[in-house]
Amino acid sequence: EYYGENVLHIAIIKRNATMVEWLLGDEKNRAYREQQLTAAACGNFFKVGRPCYYGELPLAFACCTNQWNIAEILLKHDASMDATDSNGNNILHLLVIHNLPKMYTKVKQRWIEIEAANKTSSDEYDDDEEDEKIVLDQKKVIPLWKRLNKDGYTPLTLAAELGQAEMFSFLLEERKITQWSYGPVACVLYPLDQVDLEIQEEKDEDNADKAAGALEIIVKYAHVELIMHPRLIDLVNKKWERFARRIFFRRFLITLCYLIIFLGTTILDQSRIETTEGEGEEAVVVRVEPLGWVQQAICTVGRIFVLAGAIWKGKAEFNEMTSIGVKKYFQTTGSGLLENCLACLFCLSIYICNILRAFDFQAQTAVLAIAAIIGWGYMLFFVMAFRLTGPFVVMIYEMLFNDVLRFFIIYIVFLVGFSQAFFVLFDNNGFSGFLVSVKQSFLGMLGDFDLDAYTDTTYRYISVTLLISYIIVVTILLLNLLIAMMGDTYGNVIEGATQIWHLERARIVFAIENEMSTEERNLDSNKYWTNIDGERYLQVEEVDDKSFLHDTEDDDGDGDKKDGENEDNK
Repeated sequence: EYYGENVLHIAIIKRNATMVEWLLGDEKNRAYREQQLTAAACGNFFKVGRPCYYGELPLAFACCTNQWNIAEILLKHDASMDATDSNGNNILHLLVIHNLPKMYTKVKQRWIEIEAANKTSSDEYDDDEEDEKIVLDQKKVIPLWKRLNKDGYTPLTLAAELGQAEMFSFLLEERKITQWSYGPVACVLYPLDQVDLEIQEEKDEDNADKAAGALEIIVKYAHVELIMHPRLIDLVNKKWERFARRIFFRRFLITLCYLIIFLGTTILDQSRIETTEGEGEEAVVVRVEPLGWVQQAICTVGRIFVLAGAIWKGKAEFNEMTSIGVKKYFQTTGSGLLENCLACLFCLSIYICNILRAFDFQAQTAVLAIAAIIGWGYMLFFVMAFRLTGPFVVMIYEMLFNDVLRFFIIYIVFLVGFSQAFFVLFDNNGFSGFLVSVKQSFLGMLGDFDLDAYTDTTYRYISVTLLISYIIVVTILLLNLLIAMMGDTYGNVIEGATQIWHLERARIVFAIENEMSTEERNLDSNKYWTNIDGERYLQVEEVDDKSFLHDTEDDDGDGDKKDGENEDNK
């Protein structure tokens, strides 16, 4: 279950600082000091995801159990702050997991002080900002808060992956830099490293394995609470204003025109001149003539245009796959996944349809019908960007893949069971007879059943009893249960409509940005960040409405005090 735990681990868990000091400071124990400090408590009892996951090492145990006094004792005896556990998590990763922001600040500050002392031979620095600058200027030293664990997460991105809103907000705020302030207004810079999609070189072979940013992780795991952080909303809004809205509406118009041409081509392709005899239901087609050469030429041009559009879109999707990796391409969620899947399926269906048409296979008609549904379904991607319609698309998705799916799984059990029962009672012939029973049972759920068919059998009482049972269980119970589940889903989606809209818009912006090349992102018209010393920052103006309120309250308090003194003097 576990192994590697020593007496030092136990003393830390027991919160016995005196015992920890004796174990490390006593002369008799000096020979075992390094062994105690580097011992790792491993096994299932201490693994990731278990309540007792404290990072294996004694220093990590002390920090994760919020015992800074014991951590200082360990550091005094040369415990390493750079050590990681078997999962690659350093102390800051562990503090994120255990949601300890105050301890995070202490550990980070102590690491900066130790690194500053190591880089300077004799001088001691009292200024914290000067210490941090000394550490960060050393290009060979990766700051503790920027190091990756084995899953490729920094402490900040780990907080995003775990969905810890409090810790994530703290980590964002502790990174900010104030440029200037005027009364309650302050111009603040937020570093975009670890938060935003990095600007990468096109020929970088490691692009697909690049560590994900916090925004990408939040979008991937649909952490609605995190996406509502004001700074992330500002970041998405800036992207939307600078380039995403322009590209989005341009793509919307292009797609709409393309689908209209696709529709017109399909109509022309199936248009013909028919000569009939008779009227009404007795009319019979006696002659069919093709359209004139003008209509045929327009139809041919439309087919070529549709195929060319599918080739162009397929190339764009392929470039996106190679840029971010196939795994990330299909791991997106929400509107991003909808766009990727529908785009690939539509392009593939158009390719297959044209190949089948070239060899004059009749299957082209079925493929074309599927392509039409997929093509117009692609328009849902654009609908999701609007606050008015976006939540309803999400609602349809949730109902289909949650409510209807669960209903369908349960309904299949009853459908097959009752169909087999009716198949036996009706004495139908073979597999086709069983399919007839399935059809009758399905129509019975909709209320379309022939009672005479159930009474004209040898076992009519059993047949009618089973029919009544089927109607009660399926038509009355299951269908109303499905309606109730859909009602709950509707209420939940409407309640969080604003959060869902922000999340879906972030997904759309992220999907658009993934399809842009490095040159396009670096255009001045598309830049949403501020460059300072080669680093990208998000520049925002923050207003502290409470600052004047505190001043007013203090003034009022002073005024009341003076009024009281005047009354006493009188």
